[in-house]
Amino acid sequence: MRALVIGGSGFIGRYLVRRLAEASGNEVFGTFRSRPPGTEVGSWHRVELTDASDLERLFSLSSPDVVVHLAAMADVGACEREPERAETVNVGATSAIAGLCQQYGARLVFVSTEYVFNGRRGFYREDEDANPTTTYGRTKWEAEREVARLALRWSIVRTSIVFGWPLQAHRNFGPWLVERLRSGQSYYAPTDVLRTPVYVEHLADGIARLVEGDYAGVHHIAGSDWVSMYDFALAIADGFQLDRGLVIPAEAWAQGGSDGNEGGEKLGLDSGRTFRLLGLSQHGLFEGIAAMRASGQNA
Repeated sequence: MRALVIGGSGFIGRYLVRRLAEASGNEVFGTFRSRPPGTEVGSWHRVELTDASDLERLFSLSSPDVVVHLAAMADVGACEREPERAETVNVGATSAIAGLCQQYGARLVFVSTEYVFNGRRGFYREDEDANPTTTYGRTKWEAEREVARLALRWSIVRTSIVFGWPLQAHRNFGPWLVERLRSGQSYYAPTDVLRTPVYVEHLADGIARLVEGDYAGVHHIAGSDWVSMYDFALAIADGFQLDRGLVIPAEAWAQGGSDGNEGGEKLGLDSGRTFRLLGLSQHGLFEGIAAMRASGQNA
């Protein structure tokens, strides 16, 4: 199988490329925008997502059987500040990729986000209506619709907050908090922001199963535990034997949270159906943190 991972040099992408390359019979192509990942795993190619000719050359070179599209403008605040660029990167580029998948007869696995929901109730199922309240969420929802409209064979996978050691210079909440607590700095953790954290290797396993099989439709891949960011932070402190007293409960909405909704941001995904479909065990938060600690990277 020839697999093309667009955004393969990113945090999730590096784990996925490695996971796919480990399977016999796979030829894996990955993309980067500015800096090659410095690894012998996979075949790497520089691509500017918004350059149609770049994308066309990439597809011509790789002739993929399946494409995983991970690359996005994913900073929620940056999307609010630059909505036109968010539209170009998240919607325009995805539309072009979906069209090329149709042209080349490739399946498309598009990685989306819990932010397609409005964050008022949380623990959303795959069949619930999207209703984004942020520019990031809106552009990813529009991108999902472009995938369904243009690609002949497609899967959409939404995920929640992802944590794990970065294989390159990609920061995420888990290592950031470990570093902060180790240095004796406190963290004001929102008690009214709820997510379903997922360890990056568990997410990569789920996406790889979608790549290797043919599971059409919308899927959710996230952790089994629906927790506040306060509880998430406490679990990290406990898992790495750090001072949990440095994790201080706070209310995000009272401090001017991400969308200003009183009562905080209730996101998170119910992934039970997808894990049953894929025949995978769904891991909880403590299992993910234990796996992160056991991996030993940067620990």
